[in-house]
Amino acid sequence: MKRRLVTPGEEVAYAEEYEAKWGAYSVDYKLHAYVLGMAAYDERSHVATVKPLRDPPMPQQGSVVYCQVTGKGRRAYQLRCFAVERDREIRDLKYLYTGVLPYFFSDGDLGVGDYIRARVVSTYGPPLVVSIRGPTYGSVLSRCPKCGSVLKRRGPALYCPVCSTEVRRKIAVGHYMA
Repeated sequence: MKRRLVTPGEEVAYAEEYEAKWGAYSVDYKLHAYVLGMAAYDERSHVATVKPLRDPPMPQQGSVVYCQVTGKGRRAYQLRCFAVERDREIRDLKYLYTGVLPYFFSDGDLGVGDYIRARVVSTYGPPLVVSIRGPTYGSVLSRCPKCGSVLKRRGPALYCPVCSTEVRRKIAVGHYMA
């Protein structure tokens, strides 16, 4: 597999020789790069791809993000997204993004102030639309609504070790930190 550094708009290959999978577009039977990155050529399957050198500034559809619930409305939870998970590593986002979690994309309840692990469903608008459907998505850290201490997990529920309050939350299996 051959590789080389390309700039946006630079000719990557001819459309007769290679098919563009991602990172390239076709104009007049020539493939041009979308972004600054490494062009990789697979001569067996005749596929040319351009992998960007930098991560995109906004989380893409299907990526896993970490957010804090900032509000609870009539139709959705309001979120502030601050980190993204790439290659099993949590990286801070350069900018904070607002997010929306509609009630039909959540399997259980969340509280204001909870930190959640969610999957991006849509990035068409300025707020990210996320979902917590699935066993590995949900609350990763919650605080007691009465005294503010960190809640501990006890079976399917969370309890406060200080004031003994028990709360139901959608918990991310294998990711709850407390």
